[in-house]
This record gives sequence, structure tokens and C-alpha cells, in this order.
Amino acid sequence: MGALTLLALAATAIVPSEAAMAAWWTGIGPQVILQNETTGQIQYSICNSNGQPFYSYTGGSAFSLSYKPKIGTALAGTGYWDSTKTVASIFYTDTDNNIINGLFNCNMTTGLFQSVGSWIISGQAPSISTGTGLAALLLGSTAGYRVYFHDQDMAVNELAYTQATNWVYTGVISQDTQYSPAIHAAFSGTNNISVVTPRDAHDIEVTRWNSDNSWHITTLPRPLAGNLTTNGTAATAISLNNTAATNFSLTAWTGKPGGLGISIDQANTRFLWYIGNDSSLYSVANKNYVWSPQANQSNAFWPLADTPNAPLAVASDLKSSMVRIYYMVKGQIAEVKFENNVWQAWATVPAANNTDTSPIPSSTPDAGGSSSTPSADSSSSNTGLSTGAKAGVGVGVSLGVIALGLLGAGIFLFRRRQHRNGGDEYGTEGSVTLAGGAPTPSPSVPPYGTSPPPPHPASAGHDNYMWEKGNKGMPPLAAAGPNDGQIHQLDSANNPTELYVPRPVYEMPGQTISHELVGDGH
Repeated sequence: MGALTLLALAATAIVPSEAAMAAWWTGIGPQVILQNETTGQIQYSICNSNGQPFYSYTGGSAFSLSYKPKIGTALAGTGYWDSTKTVASIFYTDTDNNIINGLFNCNMTTGLFQSVGSWIISGQAPSISTGTGLAALLLGSTAGYRVYFHDQDMAVNELAYTQATNWVYTGVISQDTQYSPAIHAAFSGTNNISVVTPRDAHDIEVTRWNSDNSWHITTLPRPLAGNLTTNGTAATAISLNNTAATNFSLTAWTGKPGGLGISIDQANTRFLWYIGNDSSLYSVANKNYVWSPQANQSNAFWPLADTPNAPLAVASDLKSSMVRIYYMVKGQIAEVKFENNVWQAWATVPAANNTDTSPIPSSTPDAGGSSSTPSADSSSSNTGLSTGAKAGVGVGVSLGVIALGLLGAGIFLFRRRQHRNGGDEYGTEGSVTLAGGAPTPSPSVPPYGTSPPPPHPASAGHDNYMWEKGNKGMPPLAAAGPNDGQIHQLDSANNPTELYVPRPVYEMPGQTISHELVGDGH
């Protein structure tokens, strides 16, 4: 094979393991995106899958973008199911260091996203760090979108979009200088948002929107010095309390992770996720205002990442407590899954043939609740497209493949018809069915430099701590799950519970000092 051919194949291959990733729960399944660091394209798992993501390992499907992504951009995204299709709203930085929002509707037959438009949303921001991280939330039809980024001082800032304001810069949420650009956000209500960032080589910072209309800043394991620290506290006035007693340290934490994640379960427990410098996955959780490390799972459930401090992406669903974590293992995307209150055996995200235009059938749970996905041992056999497909050459398909495609299309059309007739094929536990109001796709992508009106967020069904009435069987947000939110290992006679912390320090709801935790000294 010639050198030019090798270079061409390398340019279309999956991105290196250090590439940025993002993931979110659409209502019918997870959506995963990542950047190809060779071509700069932002690639995505097919958008018509139900419950199980599929990804092409020979180039992937790429978003059509009006603004060229910067190589090495941070990525963020959010989206929803509007009862007929999935919608994605992605965020990245372009070559001029603007923050860009692209809105896309899914063609549920082909599994490909169609562009609605792209917009510069950071025009009012005073400054943007060239190495900024990005996090995004869709709070609902009234509260709209939120995007979090770093300014030139590495302080964390917020952009907001509502139907009334369009995109506006709302200010700094933490003036504390961040150690590295990893950032993620989650919420359990429009007035209960948490944004997590690396504070230093020993600590994580959690910035939380409070009912007093200010951002409260805390750190773990070591607390901040002084009383209440908010977005109004100057950076020079923020320091750690190095004399406080501490209970634990962040294992294999360097303060420079490739990614940082947060998820919230139905008991309102917040979980933080990162990959350490030993390539292992780690988690810390806040229960009853106490932060503590969580029990590690074996490599059958939490595999080792390809690189230390590797990037990861976290998708979660509050009302079902489902969590899916994505990072690179053996050169492919691994899916780590917590579902039905147990950890499932990890699996490689299955390959998708992006020349097949039939819908991808949903994965079928077995009696134990796990999806029919490749095992860790068999994952390496997923090679995706053939050599001819890699080169872009049209290849005839067998009658068997055509038959499978027709069968998949029939299943998809049957399920969509059943849904329209009141069935609940897409109303599985954890789904968020949104009301109408999604924009009509534009006939073409706007040219570079244009700024059409911003996207119109549909109802996410969780304004003011409430979910849509149509979500039957939804437990109250304050109610604990079957295991009180505790994480258990699958297939174990003695399921390990979360680690006990002998000296808890509480983040009391009514006290003035807003410390979430203390940890051990260094």
C-alpha cells in the first residue's frame, strides 16, 4: 500500500484517544460526538438508534458546519426526542476562537443529522480562553440553554439562551482560576445547577446555582477558607483551608484530566467522574451533603483507558438514575453502563455501516437487563466498513443485508406508528418526550459569517423541578431509588456498596458556610 493511501486512510480513521468527546441522553438513547483531530470534523454516533449508540470506525458521520472547528476544540452538546426525531444542539470553538452553536435534526431513516443552522453565540463575552473547556445544558422551554466556558483568566463564565433573550452573556460564575479546562455540568432543576472543574493538583471545584440567585463555590476534598464563597468573591480572596481535617484524597488525580463528568440520580446524589493518571475510572459522590469516594469496579465493568488522564464523556438520566460513560479502550469507544441499579459489563460501541440507509433497530435487553452488545473480548472484531467502502467505492450488498435493512425499516416504521397511536416504544424509562416547537430544517447550511436567529428550544419537560405529566411512573425527585442511590457491582454474591467515610463533614442546607466537604491534607 502506498504512502499516500496510508495517509488518506489515517485522515478518515477514528480520532486519537486524546480527542475531545461529549455525550448526552436524548430521551431514547445516548448521543456521542467527538472530533477527528486530523480532519477537524466533528463526528457523531448515528442519531436514529434506540437505547444503543452505533459509530462508524472508518471515518464516522460528520456534522455539516458553517464555521470550521478549531483543531483540538472542546466539545459540548445536548438534545432531545420531540416524538418524531432526535434533535442535537452542539457547541465548539471555531478557528477564530468564537463559541459556535450548531442545531441539527435527525433523519430517522438514514440516521444522519441535517443542519438547521450554525451561530456565533459568544459575541457578548468579554474574552474566551484559547484553551477553554465547554459544558452545555438544556433546562427546558422556559429556562432554555446554558453554556459554560473559560475566559482568558481561566475563570468560569456562562452564556444563556431563552426565547425572550436569545443568546446573552450572563457573567462569571466563579472567579477562581481553574487548573485545567476540563468542565461539565448537570442539573436537577432550573435552580439547582452544578458545574464541576479541576481546582488544583489535589482538589475539584463545584460551583452550584443557589436559590439566593448566586453561585456558591465549594471544593473537595479540601474546603475553601472563610465563609460563603460566591461568584461575587474576587479571585484574590479565594484560597483553600489547608489546616482543615480531611478524610480522603482523590485517587490518581493530577488536576489535569482529559475530561471531567457529573451525573445526578433520582435521589439527587451527585457523582463526579474522571480517569486518573493510572488510566482507571474513578468516582466521588455527594450524599446528604457529604462527599466520599465510591467503590471501584473490576475491569469487567470499568476497563482501563488507553491513556492516563484520558478524555471521557458522561450521559445520564436523572429520573432513571442511568449513567453511561464513554472513553477510548483499545482504540475504540468503550461504553460503561450503570442501569437498573447495577453496573453492566462494559462493551465497545458497536460499529455502524454509514452506507446503510435503513434504521438501526434498538438493542434488546435480555432477562438480566443488559443489552445485546459485543463483549469486551469480542469488541475488537468490529472493523466497520470494508476496504472498498473506506476508499469511497460503491460496493454491491448481498440479498441478506438488503433483507436485514428492510426488516429494520419495518421495525422502525412499526414502532413509530405504534408511538403515534399511543404506544410507548419510545417512552421507555428515562425518556424525555418534548413538546413541539422544534424549528423546521433549513434547505441549506448558512454560509460562513452569517448569524440567523438562534435556535428555538423545545420543552425539555423539567422546568421548575417537574417532569412532564406524560412521563408515567416518574418517582418524585426527592425519593430514593430501590437501593437508595447506592451503586452495586453486577453478578456478585456480596455486592459492594459505596465506601464508608468515618468523619463526615456536612454541607448543611441552612448554614452560612458553604463547604461541601473536607479531605485529607497534603
